Amino acid sequence: MTTQQVTRSWELEQAASPLTQEGIVLAVSEQLQIPVSDIQLNDDLLMLGLDSVRLMTLVGKWQAYGAQVSFEDLAEQPTLEVWIDKLVA
Repeated sequence: MTTQQVTRSWELEQAASPLTQEGIVLAVSEQLQIPVSDIQLNDDLLMLGLDSVRLMTLVGKWQAYGAQVSFEDLAEQPTLEVWIDKLVA
């Protein structure tokens, strides 16, 4: 991990709580390495480049903050709209 990636990760953690809409969008943006403005709530995240390893990373992060979701829960419907409903509810 580069210094820039560590700094960006720290900035993201400081910007929003991980289990809020903003935090979820920021985490996905970071994993995809694309700007938040390029991701729509109904975009298929797999089509944007999210692979299984990155998805597992996100699931692990969110579970560490108390989210009750599995890899399968999120892989089944890979859109921010659905994920936010599952994670924020």
